[in-house]
Amino acid sequence: MRLVLASRRNATLYAHWVTASLRKAMPTSKDIGPATLSPELLPDLPYIYIARVMRDELGTWFKFRLMGSDLGDRLHQDGTGRMLLDLQIGGWEEEWRRNLVQTVQMKLPVVDESIIKTEAGYDLDIEHLALPISEDGLVVDQIFGSIDFIGQTEVDLQKMIPQLDWKKITSVELAKRIIISNLRLQV
Repeated sequence: MRLVLASRRNATLYAHWVTASLRKAMPTSKDIGPATLSPELLPDLPYIYIARVMRDELGTWFKFRLMGSDLGDRLHQDGTGRMLLDLQIGGWEEEWRRNLVQTVQMKLPVVDESIIKTEAGYDLDIEHLALPISEDGLVVDQIFGSIDFIGQTEVDLQKMIPQLDWKKITSVELAKRIIISNLRLQV
């Protein structure tokens, strides 16, 4: 049986979110964010992002307040200050947006796993964790998230990522999307 969160990085970040949201539905931006990370989470900081939720008559949109440097390197672009859909990552930005919309609607953490098929013939297995943040406890204002490449070793990724052209992704397959409502952590 496969774990809900296969990524150690995402499991640690989820544990941080759970601790920050004790006695309330969702943490506030003061409860969770880069400044609140414990020392064991600091190595994961380059892989996280914070996106502001924006709403208008056409829908729900996301603008990055922060994108970790390693995540930006892997995507070949820094998303900080940019809209999610402005990132051209082979159509995966649409799947990323669906995950965030689900998080906003459910007001719960959402994890998805996508398999990105590349023109070079290899697959990237990505686990994406999206965690809601709310200033009033009712409306999701921001998403605190992490993206981890789980199907490859770090050595393999260092060889594959520089050659990857995100605009030439052949397909994106959603392997799973799970709304986390009662995941218990092992202590």
